[in-house]
Parts: sequence; structure tokens; C-alpha cells
Amino acid sequence: MEPTSMMRVNAHSSSYGGHGSTPQDRQHQRRQKKLALIEAVEHGHLEASKHALKVLMNFDQSLSADAQFVRLSKALDAGSVYLAQQIVREIKAKLINATPLATHTAHAAHSVHTPHPLRPHLPDGTHLVDTQA
Repeated sequence: MEPTSMMRVNAHSSSYGGHGSTPQDRQHQRRQKKLALIEAVEHGHLEASKHALKVLMNFDQSLSADAQFVRLSKALDAGSVYLAQQIVREIKAKLINATPLATHTAHAAHSVHTPHPLRPHLPDGTHLVDTQA
């Protein structure tokens, strides 16, 4: 009897650990890496900040073309923690402003019980009159 060796082919060889990665998983991983970077910079940990930035840039190489992340990298390389903290504040503001309004509205709708259906936002000077009262 001949010894037979079985070879198993991994269908997801390009993904991490052989497991498929959905776009939501990648987005979550990117968010976690950004949060780790922000936390390290805000706490003034220079070496941890450099490491977190390197991990993030390796994960999402498109950030190497982002002007804010390039500035952050240069500030960390120069050892300027204060400047890095200022840049992180700008990045956080950009992230907060980039969050879709629907996310904020959905979160607010779930956190506060409203007896009436949500009404659309009206421009200033426009009033809504409830004729059912």
C-alpha cells in the first residue's frame, strides 16, 4: 500500500488566517486601528503612536496619500507629540463630520422613545403646524 498524502487547498488564501473577510469586517478593522492610533497619540505615547500608525498604514495603504496622515507621520518621526495631537484632533473632526446623518438620526431614534413619528427637518423660518390638535 502506498502512503498517500492529501493536499488541502485553501480557497481563501489571500485573506487573513484563511477566513473570508467581508467589507464590513475590513471597515471594522480599519476603525479599530484608527481608534488605537488616536488613543496612543492623545495619551502622548510616542512609540505606541508610531507603531499604531505603521500598522494602520500597512493595513490601509491608501492613507499614505492622505495629507493629514502624512503630516501625522512626519510629526511622530520628529518626536513632536503636541503637533501630532493637534493633527489627530483634525482627523477626529473629519471622521465625525464624515459620518452620514442617517447614522446619527438612527442612533438618536433608538436611544430616545418618541411617541410621534420623526418629522423631516425644516429650514429655519419654516414652521410646522399640527392641525390635528
